[in-house]
Amino acid sequence: MVTTRGGSARPVAVALALVGLGLALAPVVFGMFHRAPLGAEMIQDFAPLMTKERLAGFQGHLAGIDASVQELDPLVEEQPDIGSPSYATFSKDWPEIHTTMTSLMDQVAANREGYDAVASLPDFRLFPWFFAVPGVIIFLLAGYAAVTGRDGWWLRGPAAAIGVALVVLPFAVGMFHKAPQGAQMMGAFETIETTENVARIQGYFATMASGQGAIRLDIAPELVRAGVPHPATERLDAEWIGILNDMTPMIGAMSDSVDNYQAVASLPSFRLFPWFFVAPGAVLVLISFIPRKARP
Repeated sequence: MVTTRGGSARPVAVALALVGLGLALAPVVFGMFHRAPLGAEMIQDFAPLMTKERLAGFQGHLAGIDASVQELDPLVEEQPDIGSPSYATFSKDWPEIHTTMTSLMDQVAANREGYDAVASLPDFRLFPWFFAVPGVIIFLLAGYAAVTGRDGWWLRGPAAAIGVALVVLPFAVGMFHKAPQGAQMMGAFETIETTENVARIQGYFATMASGQGAIRLDIAPELVRAGVPHPATERLDAEWIGILNDMTPMIGAMSDSVDNYQAVASLPSFRLFPWFFVAPGAVLVLISFIPRKARP
């Protein structure tokens, strides 16, 4: 093994040490050790909800409720005595609820592939360690080389290998394709995952539940007694428990994920993540292959 000593070895060692220090400190500076696990939790919480079938089911539920309202409103208008204050409130608020919730579901469905892309990346909990572990290794090796003035493949070999691994990783996991999709999803969720929006949706859900209760207990029995057909409403009554069981977890996941979303959103854009690997990796490789002077 060719080894050099003294001043000629130190510039390379110092350069490698600085890159290693930058890698080790990056997750600390960006708060990744705290935020990355929250991102993993958010992805896990949404996993059962972000399937094509489940999202289509949510949209179908909204369409079913709307069909019942469109069926009942003319009947209640013709026969005011079968109405109720709860249904009147629900009927008045439903156009806003329907428009907002349908738009939300369409927005989420449009970003399902972005969610799938992010979910298929390595576990978010690992990302801080992808920087910290190689950074510490390089810093310790290069720091020893800088102090002792020694240089050789015992330093350059690991640095080059780590550099190659950092460059290859984003390509191996498809990060250049998936990260921009994740960034688009995060942008779309910016107006969804807020405390105010989640509280509004929870209020909508309470109004829907109250209105359906009025339909089931007050209006539907009167229509049955009067022999008035109301197939959309009968279908809604039959499916309501299933709708509750389907939509309640969605609203719960949205509520639970507000803080988790904010934590992930405060990280640098997903679009930059591949370059956080490639750039320092390429620098490590280049520094490792700087020609060195052999010891005379």
